[in-house]
Amino acid sequence: MSPVQKVINQDFYNKLADAVALTKGEPFARIIAHYDGDGTSSAIVLLKTLLRLKKRVHLTYIKSLLGEDFRKVVMEYPDSLTIVVDAGSDQAQYVPEVEKMIILDHHFYRPSPAKALNINARDFGIDGTHGACGATMAMVFSLACSERNSDLIPYFVSGMIADKQDLGGISGLNRMLLNEYTSTFSNERTISLEGETLLDSLVYSTDPFFNGITGKPDGAKAILDECHLGYEQSPDSLNEDQKRILEKKLAVRLISQKCGLEAIKYLESDMMKFKDVEFTSKELSSIIDGNSRVGKNSVAVQYFLGDKKLRNEMLTAWRTYKTRLIDYVYRTMKEVGSLSHLQFFYSPESEMAGKISDLLMLYLVDQSKPIIGFNVGDKETKLSARGTIKLVQKGLNFSTVLRSACEQVGGSGGGHDIAAGGVIPKGKEKEFVELVNRILKEQSKPDSEPE
Repeated sequence: MSPVQKVINQDFYNKLADAVALTKGEPFARIIAHYDGDGTSSAIVLLKTLLRLKKRVHLTYIKSLLGEDFRKVVMEYPDSLTIVVDAGSDQAQYVPEVEKMIILDHHFYRPSPAKALNINARDFGIDGTHGACGATMAMVFSLACSERNSDLIPYFVSGMIADKQDLGGISGLNRMLLNEYTSTFSNERTISLEGETLLDSLVYSTDPFFNGITGKPDGAKAILDECHLGYEQSPDSLNEDQKRILEKKLAVRLISQKCGLEAIKYLESDMMKFKDVEFTSKELSSIIDGNSRVGKNSVAVQYFLGDKKLRNEMLTAWRTYKTRLIDYVYRTMKEVGSLSHLQFFYSPESEMAGKISDLLMLYLVDQSKPIIGFNVGDKETKLSARGTIKLVQKGLNFSTVLRSACEQVGGSGGGHDIAAGGVIPKGKEKEFVELVNRILKEQSKPDSEPE
């Protein structure tokens, strides 16, 4: 029995084996990946896997998951093998006739009579919100192809972190994979900072987001002075006493922001180091996700496929993303609207709306109400919704909320219980937030469990 067979059940493995057989029988494969950090990390896993099988490969990123948009992308190569990752289960209904399609997904979906080989973590009792992401699904497919692909574990971890599935501790299939492949990395539970110097680590820190320190060099210098730490000192150089002092100061800052325990726990994380990868797990995920958010997905992908000449371009794009995101968060937090059960804002960029929602919800706005970010286009408005683990425990399920509300105003939506997205017609925003607010009121229940 292979290691991957130890962590998934036989039905799951059989489906993966069918997908592997289909893939190996085709000379060409087209990968369609969601454009974000999880999707792009998944694409790296799949590209490396297929190239090792000596397949010709074409990669496409997809942003819109609307039926007509999804169908248009798929039908560009209707007769070729298509592998959809980090999406596809709910969209397969729009291409019911396509047989040579493998879907590797983890989102909620409505079953359809589509002919695609749909492999979704949720169909095997796995929590697709916390226990398996798109990169998890790409990784188990890769391992089913060959155990030598275990060296791709760093990119699975990158996707998992980008999808925030490490928040509160790694669990589910994610944890089982890491337990089975411990030889591929070393791990240290430590303060959650990324960067070459302490000053950069604090100024560019977004997870966690420290109000008055993130994006504020003077604020970052002040807290380092209080801790008697050097601006150019490396985070790796901190001894245990220095880590404890700095972490305590940063925890006090998060508490002053009225963050919940969920956010404060993110002050520490499992920082993994991998053989032959120069970045820690947190840095790797941040770089891949950052490049994705500014439309530089292919730069990061090509770099991690081996084109080392792109290193400076990739890191420049990452810093551009961080700077832009921090500026947007500070501007947006002053303009958040509020209803009885919902908060909302307008995002300047559709690719940033989800990340802004994440950071506002975890670190900067009222923790008792979920938030939705809108990006208004010429004809349609894209939206990203975020909650917290505590709100999910109280009954929040954004997947069903957005699916219902979007459809009622002529759009579509879905995703996870804690995070989801959608598209609605332009001009329907006010009607939409009032509708969501009513649904949330009906869905919520009194506190029953501590966070």
